[in-house]
Amino acid sequence: MNSAAKWLLTRLLPGAVLCAALAGAGWWLHSAGYDSGHKDAKADGDTALANEKKNRADERQQLAQSGQQALLQARDDERQQRERADRLALQLADKEFELTQTNRLLQLGINKAVSDDNQTSGCGYNGLGPHSLQLYTKALGYAGGGNARAGDSSGQ
Repeated sequence: MNSAAKWLLTRLLPGAVLCAALAGAGWWLHSAGYDSGHKDAKADGDTALANEKKNRADERQQLAQSGQQALLQARDDERQQRERADRLALQLADKEFELTQTNRLLQLGINKAVSDDNQTSGCGYNGLGPHSLQLYTKALGYAGGGNARAGDSSGQ
């Protein structure tokens, strides 16, 4: 049995060791290549992901800036409209004051014209006399308010 064991150790053991060494080297090369490829692919993927995150962040930043710009524009438009409304309100108040003043003057003028018509007629005239007619003609915007003397039709 000694010779069979010796023969196995001298003939088969170097081949088995060589096969084991070759298998180990092959496994190591395969593992190193796989790990290297995996690390390269992971690095490429991480770079692509970082670029995508940066692009999305830039896009969000642009959207935020454009939203801010739109908000500022809307505030400026609102301010301009408010100023315009204030100017128009002031103009309206001025016109209302003018109309009130004109109305008061016309009321005073009507009262005076009716009083003058009553005094000039001498008979308690209570209709449209020459003074009243002249006032109404002038107030309604007709050319030449005429003369207040009775019978004068030059302004009509």
